[in-house]
Amino acid sequence: MPESKLEIRKAEGEPAKIIGYAVRWDQLSRPIWGMFQEKFARGAFTKTLQNPDVYASWQHDSSEILGRTPNTLQLFEDEVGLRYEITPPNWAAKHVETIDRGDVRGSSFIFRAVVEEWDESDPEMPIRSVKEADLFEVSPVTTPAYPQSSVGVRSAQETFQGRPQSMQAAEAERVAEEARNLRDLDLKLKKIRTM
Repeated sequence: MPESKLEIRKAEGEPAKIIGYAVRWDQLSRPIWGMFQEKFARGAFTKTLQNPDVYASWQHDSSEILGRTPNTLQLFEDEVGLRYEITPPNWAAKHVETIDRGDVRGSSFIFRAVVEEWDESDPEMPIRSVKEADLFEVSPVTTPAYPQSSVGVRSAQETFQGRPQSMQAAEAERVAEEARNLRDLDLKLKKIRTM
């Protein structure tokens, strides 16, 4: 699969599939909320994939569900990253076309970090390494947070797209505040451990 775009696979007699990488191992994201960068260790989703309930949506819009595990969404960890295959419904033909044309070529996902480590050697832009995570959603998106591949971690704007602007802003600020609190708590715990 080309690194820069999603793929539409069309086999004769079978429905088209949307195929992409939700994450590529050890690839840095763009700065998230201007506060930190993020990367995922190989195998970060192994546990959550044992019995997944994950859905795929278009541009993180939960009113446009493209597929769901285990029937119309398949998830695989391989040497590159977390790969997904969606068998979209017929009404999504317009979305398949935008991917096929190369207009939409990124992927994003929503997750919860279970095990993470912080590298604060650059205090202006620390790096969070996610070692284990719970996965909730994968999504073809126009603007992924991971520019070097067909993968992206949710940005606050992408995650809450489709909601009223006031709700988007409030929810984005709440998530950013939670991220700051988690980072501050992690720093405090590190200090306590070194005492």
